[in-house]
Amino acid sequence: MEELLMSFKLKAIYPLTGGYNRHSINEFYEENVRPTEIKGLWRWWNRVLFNTVSYVKEVKLYTYESIDRLFEDVFGSENKKSAVRLEVITDEGSDNHFELSNVELDNVIDCLKASREEKVNLDFRDNTLIVEIEGSTKIPISFKSNLDIDKIKDLVYKNKLLSFELLGFKSIKIDTKNSDKEVIKEILRDLITNYLEYFNIKQEVTFTLNIYLDKSREHKQNFESKLKFALYSLLVFILLGGIGRKTSRGFGSLSIVDVKCYDDSICKKIEDLAKNFLTLSSGNELKSKIESILDCIKNSCTDILFVGNILSEIDPKKNVVYFINSDLFEVRKINDKEKVLANIYEAVSSEGCCIESIITNKYVRKSFLIAFGGYRKVEKDIEVIKNYLCETCDGDKKWRKTLKTKKYLCETCKTVPSFNIVDFPLKEHSSMSDYILQYKHRSSLLRFKLISDNSNNSYLISYILYSSYFKKIDINYVRCILEKLTYCVI
Repeated sequence: MEELLMSFKLKAIYPLTGGYNRHSINEFYEENVRPTEIKGLWRWWNRVLFNTVSYVKEVKLYTYESIDRLFEDVFGSENKKSAVRLEVITDEGSDNHFELSNVELDNVIDCLKASREEKVNLDFRDNTLIVEIEGSTKIPISFKSNLDIDKIKDLVYKNKLLSFELLGFKSIKIDTKNSDKEVIKEILRDLITNYLEYFNIKQEVTFTLNIYLDKSREHKQNFESKLKFALYSLLVFILLGGIGRKTSRGFGSLSIVDVKCYDDSICKKIEDLAKNFLTLSSGNELKSKIESILDCIKNSCTDILFVGNILSEIDPKKNVVYFINSDLFEVRKINDKEKVLANIYEAVSSEGCCIESIITNKYVRKSFLIAFGGYRKVEKDIEVIKNYLCETCDGDKKWRKTLKTKKYLCETCKTVPSFNIVDFPLKEHSSMSDYILQYKHRSSLLRFKLISDNSNNSYLISYILYSSYFKKIDINYVRCILEKLTYCVI
Protein backbone atom coordinates (compact mmCIF):
# COMPACT_ATOMS: atom_id res chain seq x y z
CA MET A 1 0.00 0.00 0.00
CA GLU A 2 1.33 3.43 -0.99
CA GLU A 3 1.68 6.14 1.62
CA LEU A 4 2.70 9.75 1.22
CA LEU A 5 6.27 10.02 2.50
CA MET A 6 7.33 13.59 1.71
CA SER A 7 5.91 16.65 0.02
CA PHE A 8 7.91 19.55 -1.44
CA LYS A 9 6.40 22.76 -2.70
CA LEU A 10 8.90 24.03 -5.25
CA LYS A 11 9.35 27.05 -7.48
CA ALA A 12 11.14 26.90 -10.84
CA ILE A 13 12.55 30.13 -12.27
CA TYR A 14 12.18 30.55 -16.06
CA PRO A 15 11.82 26.82 -16.74
CA LEU A 16 12.23 25.67 -20.35
CA THR A 17 10.10 22.56 -19.97
CA GLY A 18 7.49 20.49 -21.75
CA GLY A 19 7.31 19.08 -25.24
CA TYR A 20 9.94 17.82 -27.61
CA ASN A 21 10.38 20.74 -30.02
CA ARG A 22 12.19 23.21 -27.74
CA HIS A 23 8.99 25.02 -26.80
CA SER A 24 8.25 25.74 -23.18
CA ILE A 25 4.69 24.51 -23.77
CA ASN A 26 3.00 23.40 -26.96
CA GLU A 27 -0.34 22.08 -28.07
CA PHE A 28 0.86 18.48 -28.12
CA TYR A 29 2.34 18.34 -24.64
CA GLU A 30 0.92 20.58 -21.97
CA GLU A 31 2.69 19.50 -18.78
CA ASN A 32 5.01 22.10 -17.33
CA VAL A 33 6.85 19.65 -15.10
CA ARG A 34 7.00 15.90 -15.66
CA PRO A 35 7.48 13.35 -12.85
CA THR A 36 9.56 11.20 -15.20
CA GLU A 37 12.03 14.04 -15.77
CA ILE A 38 12.38 14.64 -12.04
CA LYS A 39 12.82 10.92 -11.40
CA GLY A 40 15.62 10.72 -13.98
CA LEU A 41 17.40 13.78 -12.60
CA TRP A 42 16.99 12.52 -9.05
CA ARG A 43 18.62 9.21 -10.03
CA TRP A 44 21.51 11.07 -11.71
CA TRP A 45 22.16 13.24 -8.66
CA ASN A 46 21.99 10.12 -6.47
CA ARG A 47 24.90 8.69 -8.48
CA VAL A 48 26.83 11.95 -8.15
CA LEU A 49 26.25 12.13 -4.40
CA PHE A 50 27.16 8.48 -3.88
CA ASN A 51 30.48 8.96 -5.66
CA THR A 52 31.01 12.16 -3.66
CA VAL A 53 30.77 10.19 -0.42
CA SER A 54 32.76 7.20 -1.66
CA TYR A 55 35.57 9.42 -2.96
CA VAL A 56 35.88 11.20 0.41
CA LYS A 57 35.69 8.00 2.43
CA GLU A 58 37.53 5.52 0.23
CA VAL A 59 39.08 7.53 -2.65
CA LYS A 60 37.04 5.27 -4.93
CA LEU A 61 34.60 5.99 -7.74
CA TYR A 62 31.97 3.54 -8.93
CA THR A 63 30.21 3.02 -12.25
CA TYR A 64 26.73 4.44 -12.58
CA GLU A 65 25.40 1.00 -13.54
CA SER A 66 26.58 -0.58 -10.29
CA ILE A 67 25.23 2.35 -8.23
CA ASP A 68 21.87 1.91 -9.94
CA ARG A 69 21.94 -1.80 -9.07
CA LEU A 70 22.62 -0.91 -5.45
CA PHE A 71 19.62 1.45 -5.38
CA GLU A 72 17.22 -0.59 -7.52
CA ASP A 73 15.09 -1.27 -4.41
CA VAL A 74 14.43 2.47 -4.28
CA PHE A 75 14.39 3.63 -7.90
CA GLY A 76 13.48 0.38 -9.61
CA SER A 77 15.05 -1.21 -12.69
CA GLU A 78 14.01 -3.09 -15.81
CA ASN A 79 13.15 -6.09 -13.66
CA LYS A 80 12.02 -4.42 -10.48
CA LYS A 81 9.30 -1.92 -9.70
CA SER A 82 10.34 1.28 -7.97
CA ALA A 83 9.47 1.61 -4.30
CA VAL A 84 8.82 5.32 -4.73
CA ARG A 85 6.36 7.09 -6.97
CA LEU A 86 6.41 10.78 -7.79
CA GLU A 87 3.37 12.96 -8.27
CA VAL A 88 3.52 16.51 -9.62
CA ILE A 89 0.62 18.87 -8.98
CA THR A 90 0.64 22.21 -10.77
CA ASP A 91 -2.02 24.73 -11.63
CA GLU A 92 -0.07 25.92 -14.64
CA GLY A 93 -1.55 24.64 -17.88
CA SER A 94 -1.45 25.53 -21.54
CA ASP A 95 -4.41 27.63 -22.64
CA ASN A 96 -2.69 29.21 -25.63
CA HIS A 97 -4.75 30.55 -28.46
CA PHE A 98 -3.86 32.51 -31.58
CA GLU A 99 -5.95 34.34 -34.11
CA LEU A 100 -4.27 35.37 -37.35
CA SER A 101 -5.77 37.50 -40.11
CA ASN A 102 -6.53 35.39 -43.19
CA VAL A 103 -6.49 38.52 -45.34
CA GLU A 104 -2.94 39.36 -44.26
CA LEU A 105 -1.82 35.75 -44.76
CA ASP A 106 -3.28 35.84 -48.28
CA ASN A 107 -1.30 39.04 -48.88
CA VAL A 108 1.92 37.27 -47.86
CA ILE A 109 1.15 34.34 -50.16
CA ASP A 110 0.45 36.66 -53.10
CA CYS A 111 3.77 38.43 -52.53
CA LEU A 112 5.60 35.09 -52.32
CA LYS A 113 4.17 33.86 -55.60
CA ALA A 114 4.62 37.19 -57.38
CA SER A 115 8.27 37.56 -56.39
CA ARG A 116 9.01 33.83 -56.77
CA GLU A 117 10.82 33.91 -53.44
CA GLU A 118 10.71 30.87 -51.19
CA LYS A 119 12.33 31.97 -47.91
CA VAL A 120 10.21 33.61 -45.22
CA ASN A 121 11.68 35.29 -42.11
CA LEU A 122 9.85 36.41 -38.99
CA ASP A 123 10.70 39.19 -36.59
CA PHE A 124 8.98 40.95 -33.71
CA ARG A 125 9.62 44.70 -33.70
CA ASP A 126 7.85 47.47 -31.83
CA ASN A 127 5.18 45.01 -30.67
CA THR A 128 4.42 44.07 -34.28
CA LEU A 129 5.03 40.74 -36.01
CA ILE A 130 6.84 41.26 -39.31
CA VAL A 131 6.88 38.71 -42.13
CA GLU A 132 9.88 39.37 -44.33
CA ILE A 133 10.03 37.89 -47.80
CA GLU A 134 13.69 37.69 -48.66
CA GLY A 135 14.80 40.23 -51.24
CA SER A 136 11.33 41.63 -51.47
CA THR A 137 9.13 43.23 -48.84
CA LYS A 138 8.16 43.32 -45.18
CA ILE A 139 4.55 42.73 -44.22
CA PRO A 140 3.12 43.40 -40.74
CA ILE A 141 0.83 40.66 -39.43
CA SER A 142 -1.71 41.41 -36.72
CA PHE A 143 -2.60 38.65 -34.28
CA LYS A 144 -4.54 38.04 -31.11
CA SER A 145 -3.07 35.87 -28.40
CA ASN A 146 -3.22 35.40 -24.66
CA LEU A 147 0.60 35.33 -24.50
CA ASP A 148 2.11 38.37 -22.86
CA ILE A 149 4.99 38.63 -25.31
CA ASP A 150 6.09 42.04 -24.01
CA LYS A 151 6.75 40.46 -20.63
CA ILE A 152 9.32 37.99 -21.91
CA LYS A 153 10.69 39.33 -25.21
CA ASP A 154 13.49 41.35 -23.57
CA LEU A 155 14.73 38.23 -21.80
CA VAL A 156 14.74 36.30 -25.10
CA TYR A 157 16.40 39.03 -27.15
CA LYS A 158 19.03 39.99 -24.58
CA ASN A 159 19.96 36.42 -23.70
CA LYS A 160 22.15 34.93 -26.42
CA LEU A 161 21.46 31.41 -25.15
CA LEU A 162 17.77 31.95 -25.99
CA SER A 163 18.02 34.20 -29.05
CA PHE A 164 20.18 31.57 -30.75
CA GLU A 165 17.48 28.95 -30.13
CA LEU A 166 14.84 31.32 -31.51
CA LEU A 167 16.55 31.18 -34.91
CA GLY A 168 15.15 27.66 -35.32
CA PHE A 169 11.61 29.09 -35.37
CA LYS A 170 12.32 32.23 -37.33
CA SER A 171 12.50 31.23 -40.98
CA ILE A 172 11.41 28.60 -43.45
CA LYS A 173 11.69 27.77 -47.13
CA ILE A 174 8.41 27.12 -48.92
CA ASP A 175 8.03 25.46 -52.31
CA THR A 176 5.77 28.15 -53.76
CA LYS A 177 5.78 26.61 -57.25
CA ASN A 178 4.39 23.20 -56.33
CA SER A 179 2.25 24.06 -53.28
CA ASP A 180 -1.28 25.37 -53.51
CA LYS A 181 -2.49 28.40 -51.55
CA GLU A 182 -4.07 26.48 -48.66
CA VAL A 183 -0.94 24.41 -48.06
CA ILE A 184 1.23 27.53 -48.00
CA LYS A 185 -1.23 29.18 -45.62
CA GLU A 186 -0.99 26.24 -43.19
CA ILE A 187 2.81 26.34 -43.34
CA LEU A 188 2.80 30.06 -42.58
CA ARG A 189 0.30 29.64 -39.78
CA ASP A 190 2.42 26.90 -38.16
CA LEU A 191 5.61 28.98 -38.54
CA ILE A 192 4.04 32.06 -36.92
CA THR A 193 2.44 30.02 -34.12
CA ASN A 194 5.72 28.25 -33.35
CA TYR A 195 7.59 31.55 -33.36
CA LEU A 196 5.15 33.28 -31.00
CA GLU A 197 4.89 30.25 -28.69
CA TYR A 198 8.63 30.48 -28.08
CA PHE A 199 7.91 33.59 -26.03
CA ASN A 200 5.73 31.51 -23.69
CA ILE A 201 8.43 31.14 -21.04
CA LYS A 202 6.96 31.40 -17.57
CA GLN A 203 8.80 33.73 -15.21
CA GLU A 204 8.24 31.14 -12.53
CA VAL A 205 6.21 27.97 -12.07
CA THR A 206 5.19 26.72 -8.64
CA PHE A 207 4.31 23.06 -8.19
CA THR A 208 4.02 20.39 -5.52
CA LEU A 209 6.19 17.28 -5.65
CA ASN A 210 4.75 14.39 -3.66
CA ILE A 211 6.84 11.27 -2.94
CA TYR A 212 4.88 8.10 -2.23
CA LEU A 213 6.42 4.98 -0.71
CA ASP A 214 5.09 1.47 -1.25
CA LYS A 215 5.23 0.01 2.25
CA SER A 216 3.43 -3.21 1.41
CA ARG A 217 6.41 -4.75 -0.37
CA GLU A 218 9.21 -6.64 1.29
CA HIS A 219 12.42 -4.70 1.07
CA LYS A 220 15.96 -5.98 1.25
CA GLN A 221 18.26 -5.37 4.14
CA ASN A 222 19.50 -1.78 4.44
CA PHE A 223 16.56 -0.52 2.38
CA GLU A 224 15.81 2.28 4.83
CA SER A 225 19.44 3.45 4.75
CA LYS A 226 19.39 3.53 0.95
CA LEU A 227 16.04 5.34 0.94
CA LYS A 228 17.37 7.99 3.33
CA PHE A 229 20.45 8.47 1.18
CA ALA A 230 18.25 8.83 -1.90
CA LEU A 231 16.16 11.49 -0.15
CA TYR A 232 19.34 13.39 0.69
CA SER A 233 20.27 13.25 -2.98
CA LEU A 234 16.82 14.61 -3.89
CA LEU A 235 17.48 17.58 -1.62
CA VAL A 236 20.90 18.13 -3.24
CA PHE A 237 19.26 17.98 -6.68
CA ILE A 238 16.74 20.64 -5.64
CA LEU A 239 19.49 22.88 -4.27
CA LEU A 240 21.99 22.51 -7.13
CA GLY A 241 19.92 21.43 -10.14
CA GLY A 242 16.88 22.39 -12.14
CA ILE A 243 14.30 21.14 -14.62
CA GLY A 244 14.03 21.51 -18.37
CA ARG A 245 16.73 22.70 -20.74
CA LYS A 246 19.77 24.87 -19.98
CA THR A 247 19.69 24.05 -16.28
CA SER A 248 23.48 24.36 -16.08
CA ARG A 249 23.01 27.95 -17.29
CA GLY A 250 20.50 28.97 -14.61
CA PHE A 251 17.18 28.24 -16.33
CA GLY A 252 14.64 26.07 -14.50
CA SER A 253 16.44 26.59 -11.19
CA LEU A 254 14.49 25.15 -8.27
CA SER A 255 13.82 26.78 -4.90
CA ILE A 256 12.05 25.35 -1.86
CA VAL A 257 8.81 27.07 -0.89
CA ASP A 258 7.72 24.52 1.72
CA VAL A 259 8.44 20.93 2.77
CA LYS A 260 6.61 18.33 4.85
CA CYS A 261 7.71 14.90 6.09
CA TYR A 262 4.98 12.35 6.89
CA ASP A 263 7.23 9.67 8.41
CA ASP A 264 9.58 11.08 11.03
CA SER A 265 11.60 7.88 11.26
CA ILE A 266 12.70 8.27 7.64
CA CYS A 267 12.66 11.90 6.57
CA LYS A 268 12.38 14.22 9.59
CA LYS A 269 16.05 15.21 9.45
CA ILE A 270 15.80 15.93 5.73
CA GLU A 271 12.74 18.09 6.34
CA ASP A 272 14.65 20.09 8.97
CA LEU A 273 17.61 20.59 6.63
CA ALA A 274 15.33 21.67 3.78
CA LYS A 275 13.53 24.22 5.96
CA ASN A 276 16.87 25.92 6.61
CA PHE A 277 16.66 27.26 3.06
CA LEU A 278 13.30 28.97 3.47
CA THR A 279 14.99 32.00 4.99
CA LEU A 280 18.50 33.24 4.24
CA SER A 281 20.46 36.35 5.15
CA SER A 282 23.55 36.20 2.94
CA GLY A 283 25.43 34.29 0.29
CA ASN A 284 27.87 33.06 2.89
CA GLU A 285 25.02 31.61 4.93
CA LEU A 286 23.63 29.81 1.88
CA LYS A 287 27.05 28.41 1.03
CA SER A 288 27.57 27.29 4.62
CA LYS A 289 24.22 25.49 4.68
CA ILE A 290 24.95 23.63 1.44
CA GLU A 291 28.35 22.57 2.78
CA SER A 292 26.77 21.44 6.06
CA ILE A 293 24.36 19.18 4.17
CA LEU A 294 27.22 17.62 2.22
CA ASP A 295 29.18 17.12 5.44
CA CYS A 296 26.13 15.58 7.11
CA ILE A 297 25.73 13.10 4.27
CA LYS A 298 29.42 12.20 4.24
CA ASN A 299 29.41 11.56 7.99
CA SER A 300 26.08 9.79 8.47
CA CYS A 301 25.40 7.80 5.27
CA THR A 302 28.47 5.61 4.94
CA ASP A 303 26.93 2.25 5.85
CA ILE A 304 25.58 1.69 2.33
CA LEU A 305 29.13 1.78 0.95
CA PHE A 306 29.66 -1.70 2.32
CA VAL A 307 26.49 -3.44 1.10
CA GLY A 308 27.32 -6.69 -0.71
CA ASN A 309 29.52 -6.98 -3.80
CA ILE A 310 27.32 -4.99 -6.14
CA LEU A 311 29.58 -1.99 -6.68
CA SER A 312 32.16 -1.88 -9.49
CA GLU A 313 35.01 0.62 -9.56
CA ILE A 314 35.42 2.69 -12.70
CA ASP A 315 38.21 2.44 -15.24
CA PRO A 316 39.43 6.08 -15.44
CA LYS A 317 40.39 5.59 -19.08
CA LYS A 318 36.92 4.40 -20.09
CA ASN A 319 34.30 5.58 -17.58
CA VAL A 320 33.24 9.15 -16.91
CA VAL A 321 31.52 9.92 -13.60
CA TYR A 322 31.00 13.14 -11.68
CA PHE A 323 31.12 14.10 -8.03
CA ILE A 324 30.97 17.23 -5.86
CA ASN A 325 33.92 19.16 -4.49
CA SER A 326 32.71 21.75 -1.99
CA ASP A 327 35.90 23.79 -2.59
CA LEU A 328 34.59 24.65 -6.07
CA PHE A 329 31.54 26.64 -4.94
CA GLU A 330 30.80 30.36 -5.09
CA VAL A 331 27.58 31.96 -3.80
CA ARG A 332 26.58 35.60 -4.21
CA LYS A 333 23.40 37.56 -3.52
CA ILE A 334 21.84 39.06 -6.65
CA ASN A 335 19.26 41.73 -7.46
CA ASP A 336 18.34 41.08 -11.10
CA LYS A 337 17.74 37.45 -12.13
CA GLU A 338 17.22 38.26 -15.83
CA LYS A 339 20.47 40.20 -15.99
CA VAL A 340 22.34 37.29 -14.41
CA LEU A 341 20.79 34.80 -16.83
CA ALA A 342 21.84 36.98 -19.77
CA ASN A 343 25.38 37.45 -18.42
CA ILE A 344 26.03 33.73 -17.99
CA TYR A 345 26.65 33.49 -21.73
CA GLU A 346 29.66 35.78 -21.24
CA ALA A 347 31.11 33.24 -18.81
CA VAL A 348 30.64 30.09 -20.90
CA SER A 349 31.41 31.32 -24.43
CA SER A 350 35.05 31.53 -25.50
CA GLU A 351 34.31 34.95 -27.00
CA GLY A 352 32.38 36.20 -23.96
CA CYS A 353 33.77 39.35 -22.38
CA CYS A 354 33.77 37.82 -18.86
CA ILE A 355 35.92 34.80 -19.57
CA GLU A 356 38.01 36.79 -22.06
CA SER A 357 38.92 39.40 -19.45
CA ILE A 358 39.86 36.73 -16.89
CA ILE A 359 41.84 34.38 -19.19
CA THR A 360 43.44 36.53 -21.88
CA ASN A 361 45.27 33.76 -23.77
CA LYS A 362 42.67 32.34 -26.15
CA TYR A 363 44.09 28.81 -26.09
CA VAL A 364 44.16 28.68 -22.30
CA ARG A 365 40.63 30.12 -22.31
CA LYS A 366 39.36 27.47 -24.72
CA SER A 367 41.19 24.78 -22.78
CA PHE A 368 39.47 25.87 -19.57
CA LEU A 369 36.06 25.80 -21.26
CA ILE A 370 36.78 22.40 -22.83
CA ALA A 371 37.82 20.96 -19.48
CA PHE A 372 35.01 22.52 -17.44
CA GLY A 373 32.43 24.25 -19.63
CA GLY A 374 31.37 21.65 -22.19
CA TYR A 375 32.94 23.68 -25.01
CA ARG A 376 33.33 21.63 -28.20
CA LYS A 377 34.45 23.94 -31.05
CA VAL A 378 38.04 22.75 -31.19
CA GLU A 379 38.69 21.54 -34.75
CA LYS A 380 41.03 24.36 -35.78
CA ASP A 381 42.94 24.56 -32.49
CA ILE A 382 42.91 20.93 -31.43
CA GLU A 383 46.70 20.33 -31.29
CA VAL A 384 47.44 23.56 -29.41
CA ILE A 385 44.57 22.94 -27.00
CA LYS A 386 45.88 19.43 -26.34
CA ASN A 387 49.17 21.02 -25.46
CA TYR A 388 47.55 23.38 -22.95
CA LEU A 389 45.43 20.65 -21.41
CA CYS A 390 48.49 18.49 -20.78
CA GLU A 391 51.62 20.59 -20.76
CA THR A 392 52.76 24.19 -20.62
CA CYS A 393 55.90 25.92 -21.77
CA ASP A 394 58.81 26.58 -19.46
CA GLY A 395 62.41 27.71 -19.72
CA ASP A 396 63.66 29.01 -23.06
CA LYS A 397 60.36 28.38 -24.86
CA LYS A 398 61.76 26.64 -27.92
CA TRP A 399 59.06 26.24 -30.55
CA ARG A 400 58.53 23.91 -33.46
CA LYS A 401 55.98 24.11 -36.25
CA THR A 402 53.85 21.01 -36.82
CA LEU A 403 53.41 19.92 -40.42
CA LYS A 404 49.76 18.94 -40.12
CA THR A 405 48.29 21.84 -38.18
CA LYS A 406 50.88 24.57 -38.91
CA LYS A 407 50.60 25.52 -35.24
CA TYR A 408 53.52 26.32 -32.97
CA LEU A 409 53.98 23.95 -30.05
CA CYS A 410 56.44 24.07 -27.20
CA GLU A 411 59.24 21.49 -27.13
CA THR A 412 60.48 22.10 -23.58
CA CYS A 413 57.46 21.54 -21.39
CA LYS A 414 56.48 20.53 -17.92
CA THR A 415 53.19 19.40 -16.37
CA VAL A 416 50.59 22.14 -16.36
CA PRO A 417 49.86 23.32 -12.79
CA SER A 418 46.15 23.94 -13.40
CA PHE A 419 44.49 20.74 -14.60
CA ASN A 420 45.54 17.51 -16.31
CA ILE A 421 43.39 14.98 -18.15
CA VAL A 422 43.80 11.25 -17.56
CA ASP A 423 45.14 9.29 -20.58
CA PHE A 424 45.60 12.34 -22.78
CA PRO A 425 48.73 11.83 -24.94
CA LEU A 426 49.62 14.59 -27.37
CA LYS A 427 50.80 12.39 -30.23
CA GLU A 428 48.02 9.84 -30.45
CA HIS A 429 44.30 9.42 -29.90
CA SER A 430 42.90 7.73 -26.81
CA SER A 431 39.40 6.96 -25.61
CA MET A 432 39.44 9.76 -23.05
CA SER A 433 41.03 12.39 -25.28
CA ASP A 434 38.44 11.57 -27.96
CA TYR A 435 35.70 11.98 -25.38
CA ILE A 436 37.01 15.32 -24.13
CA LEU A 437 37.61 16.85 -27.54
CA GLN A 438 35.10 15.19 -29.84
CA TYR A 439 32.06 13.93 -27.92
CA LYS A 440 29.11 16.07 -28.93
CA HIS A 441 27.02 15.67 -25.78
CA ARG A 442 29.63 16.08 -23.08
CA SER A 443 28.19 17.71 -19.97
CA SER A 444 29.30 21.11 -18.73
CA LEU A 445 30.95 20.97 -15.32
CA LEU A 446 30.77 24.77 -14.95
CA ARG A 447 27.26 25.33 -13.63
CA PHE A 448 25.11 28.23 -12.54
CA LYS A 449 22.04 27.98 -10.34
CA LEU A 450 19.59 30.63 -9.10
CA ILE A 451 17.86 30.15 -5.78
CA SER A 452 15.31 32.22 -3.86
CA ASP A 453 14.04 32.10 -0.31
CA ASN A 454 10.61 32.94 1.10
CA SER A 455 11.67 36.54 1.75
CA ASN A 456 12.25 37.18 -1.97
CA ASN A 457 16.03 37.20 -1.61
CA SER A 458 17.79 35.73 -4.65
CA TYR A 459 21.24 34.17 -4.92
CA LEU A 460 23.53 32.83 -7.62
CA ILE A 461 25.32 29.56 -6.94
CA SER A 462 28.18 28.93 -9.35
CA TYR A 463 30.06 25.67 -9.03
CA ILE A 464 32.21 23.18 -10.88
CA LEU A 465 31.53 19.47 -10.71
CA TYR A 466 34.61 17.27 -10.38
CA SER A 467 35.04 14.56 -13.01
CA SER A 468 36.85 11.24 -13.08
CA TYR A 469 38.75 12.26 -16.21
CA PHE A 470 40.87 14.78 -14.30
CA LYS A 471 44.28 13.56 -13.29
CA LYS A 472 44.77 16.56 -11.04
CA ILE A 473 43.38 20.04 -10.55
CA ASP A 474 45.00 23.04 -8.93
CA ILE A 475 41.95 23.89 -6.82
CA ASN A 476 43.17 27.39 -5.96
CA TYR A 477 43.75 28.27 -9.62
CA VAL A 478 40.36 27.00 -10.79
CA ARG A 479 38.53 28.44 -7.77
CA CYS A 480 40.07 31.86 -8.50
CA ILE A 481 38.68 31.77 -12.05
CA LEU A 482 35.29 30.63 -10.75
CA GLU A 483 35.21 33.47 -8.23
CA LYS A 484 36.03 36.07 -10.90
CA LEU A 485 33.42 34.63 -13.27
CA THR A 486 30.80 34.81 -10.54
CA TYR A 487 31.52 38.49 -9.87
CA CYS A 488 31.45 39.21 -13.60
CA VAL A 489 28.09 37.46 -14.08
CA ILE A 490 26.32 39.32 -11.28
